[in-house]
Amino acid sequence: MELLVSLALLIVGLVIGFFVGRFFQQKQGAGNAAQTEKQVKEILAQQAQHHIHQTRQSLESIENQCEVLKQQIEEYELLLEQGSDEEGNKVPFYGEQATTYLRNNLKQSDKARVKRVSDTQPKDFANAGSGLFVGRTEQNNAEKQ
Repeated sequence: MELLVSLALLIVGLVIGFFVGRFFQQKQGAGNAAQTEKQVKEILAQQAQHHIHQTRQSLESIENQCEVLKQQIEEYELLLEQGSDEEGNKVPFYGEQATTYLRNNLKQSDKARVKRVSDTQPKDFANAGSGLFVGRTEQNNAEKQ
């Protein structure tokens, strides 16, 4: 883009210089025409040098950006390679810690449940008694006899 702008400015400068030169030629005559032509050539040479300088700067900046981009791509590829190697070896996120925590807690709760069920019987909280825990004395007397 800068190259196109520089070229356009160079062409505009040449056109302006050409018309300025013609104007001065007509005004001052043939003797001054050589001097004016020399001045125009000097101006065009300065503009050309400036244009070349800007073009070189643009080219250097593009090269630097390309090198930086290459480095970033290489770093990204390394990260992808490292990520794929680690995925096979490790449990994702906090899975390893969660499995050990659950394993330890489940063992304790299973033991506690077994002891509760085998050691004591559940309580009957019904007001009048219900189901197996009615507590009728008549059946107990019949069973005894």
